[in-house]
Amino acid sequence: MAQNYSKLAEEQGAGDSDQRHVFSMSLTYKPDYFGKGSNGILRSIFNGWSVSPIIKMRSGLPFTVTNGNVDANLDGSTNDRAQLVGDPHLDNPTAAHWFNTAAFAQNKVVTGVATDGSSARNLLYGPGYKTVDLALSRDFSLSERFKLRFRAEATNAFNHVNLGQPGTAVPAAGVTSASFGVITSANSMRKMQFGLRLTF
Repeated sequence: MAQNYSKLAEEQGAGDSDQRHVFSMSLTYKPDYFGKGSNGILRSIFNGWSVSPIIKMRSGLPFTVTNGNVDANLDGSTNDRAQLVGDPHLDNPTAAHWFNTAAFAQNKVVTGVATDGSSARNLLYGPGYKTVDLALSRDFSLSERFKLRFRAEATNAFNHVNLGQPGTAVPAAGVTSASFGVITSANSMRKMQFGLRLTF
């Protein structure tokens, strides 16, 4: 949503779904290490399994720093952007301080003076995303007619922390915000499920 529909040139910036780098890979591997001449017990225990990982990695999504719940350009909407007064980038961002919050200031409401925010739309990017989903399965022949399949699945199998977006609403001058520039959410951690399927 534009902060000022009479000045659409101010809306130039990255798209809301702009992710510069995206990598996805899936594969299936059957580690049959033990052949006919090997130990029969080891062959029956380890052979026949199927391992299927899905690897997903992508860079972060962009976000806009807003002017808080303040309509400084007097258009009846509080979707204004904050004033940019410094360099918003940090060399080593953390969840507690994702960008330089001192680089933004809130535009005040001044009667009769419409003021647009000078910070660009989608100026900064949030954290990236990395995860491995994993499935392990094997078919067991119970007889000529009956077959049992065991399957174990894990999403985010290695329990990697994927952070959410930081707080983007700039507070008024002299007011401390516990959420501005701070990441307080994350994507789901590891989840596992197991299943058996009997076919005949």
